Amino acid sequence: MPDNRRRDIRFEALDEVFPDAATLARGHRTVGVWSLGQICKHLADSFHGSIDGFDLSNHRIKRLFLKRVMLNEVLTKGIRPNYTVDPAITPPVGVELLPVMEELGGAIKRYRDHVGELKAHPLFGCMARDVWDRVHCVHCAHHLSFAIPGESDRG
Repeated sequence: MPDNRRRDIRFEALDEVFPDAATLARGHRTVGVWSLGQICKHLADSFHGSIDGFDLSNHRIKRLFLKRVMLNEVLTKGIRPNYTVDPAITPPVGVELLPVMEELGGAIKRYRDHVGELKAHPLFGCMARDVWDRVHCVHCAHHLSFAIPGESDRG
């Protein structure tokens, strides 16, 4: 069931992500359990993971038998709230926003500049670069939808 308090956002390209996060950093409130700092840390870790690799020990059966179905669902319907794919990139509490904003910007740049192969996704396995781009756009929109621009309530 969708959370009506969240923003309805979509990113068509990766270059839309950081400007949205930067706008939020100037003033926002969050409607989920993570702060904007935690959200940005998680997103940065996700971009790094697509280059450096993720823990693939979880979801083996799903990845083997359901990856196409799950990928199609994510790309067409979005990501369900409260679903953890790789607990290793769950952000800690108390992440400072400004340093992690720089980290997010650097992670996106690193991903965009990367010319080698990308690593397997924990659920979807190996994907072409354009599919990875789309997954990152959906993933970023999902998490940033929990932050609403405007007056601040927390970092």
